Amino acid sequence: MASQDQVDALLKQSKDFQWADSYRSLDYADQALALTRNINYQKGIAVANNLRGFCFWAFGDNDLAIQSAMEALEIGLKENDPLIQAESNYILARSYMDLNEQKKSNEFIKNAEQLAVKENNWELLCSIYNMKGVIKFIEDKRDSALFYYNMAYELGKQKGIAANQFPRIISNIGECYAAEDPNRAFTYYNEALSLAKATHNQISEASITDIIGHTYLHNNDLKSAEAYLNAALHLAQKLGLRRVIRHAYAGLVDIKLKQGRGEEALVYLRKYYTVRDSLLNTSKIRQIVEMEAKHALELKEQNVRLLENEMRIQNIWKNILIALTILLIVLSIGIYQLQRYRYRKNRALLNLEIDYLTRQHKETIDKYKASLINDSNELLESYDQKLLKKAIAIVEKYISDPQFGVEKLAMEMNMSRTNLHRKIKSITGFPPNELIRSIRLRKAALLIINKVDTVTQIALMTGFDDYSYFSKAFKKHFGVSPSHYEEQHKGQLELLDDLK
Repeated sequence: MASQDQVDALLKQSKDFQWADSYRSLDYADQALALTRNINYQKGIAVANNLRGFCFWAFGDNDLAIQSAMEALEIGLKENDPLIQAESNYILARSYMDLNEQKKSNEFIKNAEQLAVKENNWELLCSIYNMKGVIKFIEDKRDSALFYYNMAYELGKQKGIAANQFPRIISNIGECYAAEDPNRAFTYYNEALSLAKATHNQISEASITDIIGHTYLHNNDLKSAEAYLNAALHLAQKLGLRRVIRHAYAGLVDIKLKQGRGEEALVYLRKYYTVRDSLLNTSKIRQIVEMEAKHALELKEQNVRLLENEMRIQNIWKNILIALTILLIVLSIGIYQLQRYRYRKNRALLNLEIDYLTRQHKETIDKYKASLINDSNELLESYDQKLLKKAIAIVEKYISDPQFGVEKLAMEMNMSRTNLHRKIKSITGFPPNELIRSIRLRKAALLIINKVDTVTQIALMTGFDDYSYFSKAFKKHFGVSPSHYEEQHKGQLELLDDLK
């Protein structure tokens, strides 16, 4: 039987990999959580949930991060454990900050600070001050942000916290100087990046590399920007850091547009939207679209001002000399045509963006259907993909049980029925009961084509104890009755084998 010592060892391993490998950290936390529930070790359950919440936040799954932190916070309050409460409040502040819930984020970070001060937990307090700086930076209060970043740095040095905690703080200080003193910012960035590599803090390394790439992009050093953004993208894909991946894709879109490579920009733009949509729930998409529309309008206004300046220069030359005026007119026509060409390309790109947004729901469903047929060859396997694979594996395990349903699936997934419904629906476009029925019917189709048994027996083997209902569901799903399915699909045996 599991002991508290075994649980604590797993929790320590999860903590050790927190900044180096979120996948491994989450795996150890999941193992610890399973053991703690068996022995009813309440503190272990809370600590495991906080570790899981941090990993979910790193992956960009803010809803799961909030759910785990809330469960930990409830236990921390019951057990009167201020340290667990502080950690939970810190994770909640991070997650709500990502969801642009500034009021809640400020409320939770304030709670976390009070509890960490009470417990003299310097490492957590250092992280809290850094997070307070991030919140102020997002609110465009650079001086306040720098104040909290410096507090975090000085406290960390004074109390001797682990070196792997410093890269993100040093990088954040650099960002405060990026606009007014890029050279000074790069000094901080390089120091932070070197320290992140030396301490194996891969999460900070990916984030800092991305920030450096965007700073080079802002300074129009496209070659350096592209190199750093690609490096950040590669590492973030390995670690599953979707926020960094999205940010890197956005920078690569801008680079390709500045290079006049519209087709390549569109490829990166599609990838950007794919990652972005896996991060944001439906209620947030409208806000992002509005922000992008505002950004596009600002770019157009800049182009108009540029054109007005060019026309002003043209008028000056006209007053100097007729010959130069003619030359300037020819030049202006060329510039005008170039602007028209760029405008048409940007307009086409905008239309593609709009078309893409209108096709999102259908593409999401298609992706889900494809996931039942083929294994993914993508380098990045998000937590959503892992969750969907786990759900499919559980359904297949209980496929012959007619009593197996959403309630049992939620229990096996270690999720509430409500959270399972919301998560499966957001990933596949279907509710869980339709997912279960689809898997049963596809398995039945495979067995029918391979002539494993009679159609009636196959219905029982795949969890349908009512043949009439099975026949109706099968015909609705495949367009033909089970008895006619084999004749119409004799040539597709090899394809159906891939569905196993």
